[in-house]
Amino acid sequence: MKNPSSEKFKTYLFSYTHNNAKWGFEIQAESEEDARLRVAKLIYAKYDGELAMKIPARLSFFPRLFVTLLNSPSALVRLLSAR
Repeated sequence: MKNPSSEKFKTYLFSYTHNNAKWGFEIQAESEEDARLRVAKLIYAKYDGELAMKIPARLSFFPRLFVTLLNSPSALVRLLSAR
C-alpha cells in the first residue's frame, strides 16, 4: 500500500446511509476527480480483516511490523508457513 505524500494528496470526505444512519469516510487523493474515481473502485475492494490497532509511523520498525501482521491475518499466515 502506498503512503501518500502530504504535499501531493488532500483528504476528501464522503458520506452514505446504511440502516437509516449516516456514515462517512475519508479518501486521500490528488484531486476531487481522483477521489471520486477511487470511491468508484471500492466495489472491487476485498476484505483484509479487522483493524487490531494503529501505531504512529514515527515508532521503530518492529512495532510497525507487529501491527501490520496483526492487521493482515493472511500476511501472518504466509510468514508462519514460510518456515
